[in-house]
Amino acid sequence: MKFKISFDENSYNKQMDLLFDIAWQRKKDYYKNSQYLGIVLIVVGILLILKRPNIFGIGYMFLFFGLSNFMPFVYYFFKIKKEYKKLNNAKIEEIEILKQYQDVSLELNEEALIITAEGSSKRINWDEFITWVVKEDNLIIITKDYVPYILGIDEVGSGHFEDITSFVKTKVNTKVQSSKSL
Repeated sequence: MKFKISFDENSYNKQMDLLFDIAWQRKKDYYKNSQYLGIVLIVVGILLILKRPNIFGIGYMFLFFGLSNFMPFVYYFFKIKKEYKKLNNAKIEEIEILKQYQDVSLELNEEALIITAEGSSKRINWDEFITWVVKEDNLIIITKDYVPYILGIDEVGSGHFEDITSFVKTKVNTKVQSSKSL
């Protein structure tokens, strides 16, 4: 199967945001919920210290456990914010580069995935891929080096997207199963 894909800035932005959410959403949700427990424990600890400072240090224990729940939230809040800012800067730079490539050719054959743009091509054998997932009408295939390749339904059409998805499913699952048996 061979397809010509044109660059679309809106589609690219959605795909990069999707990849960011896949990478950080679970951690963000976990620490978002743990902050509430941390705040409650900190408040209870402070109240116990202020009301009854000599009751076996229970107030200090609440304060300690509250801070141990709250500090990871603060750390990951700023880390995720910094990573998102880096992603936005990288997206701006990549969009300028990708606008130069009007048409990209994507070929899926029995041996490899071949991506061709402006005379240069990249060949990725199917045994280099470890997993694939379809999320929000996008096919994401990830290599052993954790490099994601993403293809949207709006780039190839719904009929071709189903064909590509089923083809990738057979190729990647076959390679994964055979490598697991070793």
